[in-house]
Amino acid sequence: MRMSRVGLLSLSLFTLVALGCSGDAGPQGPAGQPGEEGPSADPSISAITPGKAFISRRADVTISGFNTVWTDGVSIDFGPGITIVDKKIASPTAIVATIEIDAAAAIGPRDVNVTEGDAKVTYAGAFTLETPLEVTFLGTQAQGSILVGSAKQRDLSTPFDLTTTGDGFFTPLVYTNLAVSGSAGVAGGVEGAQLYGADLTVFTDVTAAAGPGDVTVASGLPGEEILSPAPGSLQIAARQPTAITPGMILNGTVDQPFATVLYQYTPSGPGKIIAVEALADSPDASPAFAVLPASGKFADLIAFEEAPTVEVGAEPVYFIYWDNTGTSGYGFDVSVTELVPAEVEPNNTCAQAQVVATLPASLDAFKLSDKDDQDWLAIDIAEADVGKAIHVVTTPGEAQTDTFVEIVDSDCTTVLGESEDSNYHEDFTSSPITTPGKYFIKISNSTYGYSGALYNIEITLE
Repeated sequence: MRMSRVGLLSLSLFTLVALGCSGDAGPQGPAGQPGEEGPSADPSISAITPGKAFISRRADVTISGFNTVWTDGVSIDFGPGITIVDKKIASPTAIVATIEIDAAAAIGPRDVNVTEGDAKVTYAGAFTLETPLEVTFLGTQAQGSILVGSAKQRDLSTPFDLTTTGDGFFTPLVYTNLAVSGSAGVAGGVEGAQLYGADLTVFTDVTAAAGPGDVTVASGLPGEEILSPAPGSLQIAARQPTAITPGMILNGTVDQPFATVLYQYTPSGPGKIIAVEALADSPDASPAFAVLPASGKFADLIAFEEAPTVEVGAEPVYFIYWDNTGTSGYGFDVSVTELVPAEVEPNNTCAQAQVVATLPASLDAFKLSDKDDQDWLAIDIAEADVGKAIHVVTTPGEAQTDTFVEIVDSDCTTVLGESEDSNYHEDFTSSPITTPGKYFIKISNSTYGYSGALYNIEITLE
């Protein structure tokens, strides 16, 4: 049998190798390059699991070691703002630490240190703190402003508590277990919410410090709230209010949705009553003013109305222009009028009734100073006016002033007619007057409660 070529080739190679092995050994070659250094035997931290957590939370963190012999005497340090609540030595190379993270703890990476006796091991930058809440804003981020915010809950383990009262149609929808707070001079409220999102309104006082501001959403029952902070989410710019005086008309523009403009009014003396008004050149605009006292704080809010009328002392007041429709790209004019009160006190009883000499009459700046105050006015009905009705309209003043109107006969007792009291302000027309003589108009507070003071009154015969 003939051997194949492959077989012959294998035999030849085997023969050459065998012959080479039978000869003398050759000279030793040069030394090779040194190999890589093997792993250190020194103790170290090899892993932190999880490697991040949210501020204002509690978390369990596993610290894994290499060549460690950890015991119950070990101490753990995650840096400022993190407290070790509990620790368990799972093995000589593993610790499970329960940590409490302060709401004010600094965001970002930090070192983890484990110390036992004189031996300390560090894993630099191994653990990161993050904010559980992400907030974005529309509006003017400045002192004395109103902002529309959108909050996103990043911590999926803590959805928002959506407990509400009201139906959102006939009564306002109120999220009873959600609240908004902030750093000094920052406050707010929740307008709408979902499990992991919320619509906010945020207020910055005129006196709020310029610079980064914090916003926090609290969720849960009172005393059991979970705080979700968003530190530094606001950038509050310093701004000086624009001074405005009676008779002055100032022009302004709204160049972004929900922008605000800050004005300051200084009374010419104590006890003044002022009315502020804005006229916008856009049919879609709906401007209003937040009125703040000299403190500049929203907690002391005097009024929020389309055209507020307020009584002021000797100190300045602030007007914050805000259009809650989000309309932008338009101009507006603002003016302030200093009213001369038409009311003559005392006019609290029929015997003290303030005489209205001529009709029709338009009387400004009447005031129901407390829940029991009454304003009486007297009018004379001539023979030529018999058969006409007395028409009384009350207007703001303050939008929340809740008036009640009665027409009283000349005996000061017999009520000839009264308003329905269905709204804050009244528009009431009496039955036709049958005899000439003196009649009285009595203005008092609604039985729904005292909620405002100033109002205007118009009286006509029709």
